[in-house]
Amino acid sequence: MTMLLPRFELHQPATLADAVKLAKTHAGDFDFLSGGTDLLPNYKCGLNAHGHVISLAHIAELKQITRDTIGAGVRIVDIERNADVPRSVAFTAGHIASPLLRESGTLGGNLMLDNRCHFFNQSYFWRHSLGYCLKADGDRCHVVPMINEGGKSVLNNKVCVATHSSDLAPMLIALGAEVTFTGPEGSRTLKLNDFYFGDGIARFERKPGEILVKVGLPKWAHEVRSGYKKLAPRQSIDFPVAGIGIALDLDKGKVKALRVAVGAVDTTPVLFDFSKPAQVKAPASYLLTDPYKNMPDVIGKQLDDALIEQVSKHIQTQCQPKLNVPMEPGYRKKMCGVLTRRLLAELRDGAKS
Repeated sequence: MTMLLPRFELHQPATLADAVKLAKTHAGDFDFLSGGTDLLPNYKCGLNAHGHVISLAHIAELKQITRDTIGAGVRIVDIERNADVPRSVAFTAGHIASPLLRESGTLGGNLMLDNRCHFFNQSYFWRHSLGYCLKADGDRCHVVPMINEGGKSVLNNKVCVATHSSDLAPMLIALGAEVTFTGPEGSRTLKLNDFYFGDGIARFERKPGEILVKVGLPKWAHEVRSGYKKLAPRQSIDFPVAGIGIALDLDKGKVKALRVAVGAVDTTPVLFDFSKPAQVKAPASYLLTDPYKNMPDVIGKQLDDALIEQVSKHIQTQCQPKLNVPMEPGYRKKMCGVLTRRLLAELRDGAKS
């Protein structure tokens, strides 16, 4: 079966200002196109396509990379080969998809991937035979078909649990990265972790017409030990079904700071910040993983094998993967703990990344 791109009008602005103007003109009926490795396959499957596509490929402001900032339009392969970014970020970039896809894909595209689900990422004919799904054309979620509402079990026509599958997002969140946006209302900067929204459809807190311009890295990101591990059916090309990014600051073997970000197990990357007090999730968020429930106290303690096991067990217990990607949830849940344990031991015993 051949899947063809639907008809749309392609716009190729040369400046951010022109791109923002086009987004305002075509509000509600456009998508931004970066590398196209995620958006265009979705269009071929008839997934939420629009009449206008605004390419960001020719905007110079998005392609700058320094020690402290990475433009949203920087290609994955250029992050992989850059000596100024933290080694953990370059390593993560080098393990995304395949070499050919890294030549086209961009930082912004990877951070803003559409959430994935095996009831959503299918051809139009496959989805039609099932009656579609809540995320595209349908009125129900097939992963979680029933929810509790007012004490009664009712059809789930509200909550999409499609999984966020970026590799770079958990690594950058662990390092405390910020993101800068430009839109019709001006520019704003916020923590990358605060950008994501616990809903498989809404996905993130982006204002209408906003463009992701750059990612900022704090000085701390270059000073701490950091790394990334992921689980995927095929390491050479597949999206992660679990990904662990860790930033660890040790002082004479004792934990000074520890941030563990977990990707591909929920509707957003999930940050376990062992340096922070418990936080309350937004009432409208459908995030099911609760990182702060029964979180162990690790700050100031020696990072021995027992403490690593305690941290890993906590993350494994709290992660709540669903049956929405091609690997069994129980195994992915267990591997969240395994990957955390392995990576923490490597960072403790090895050099800073």
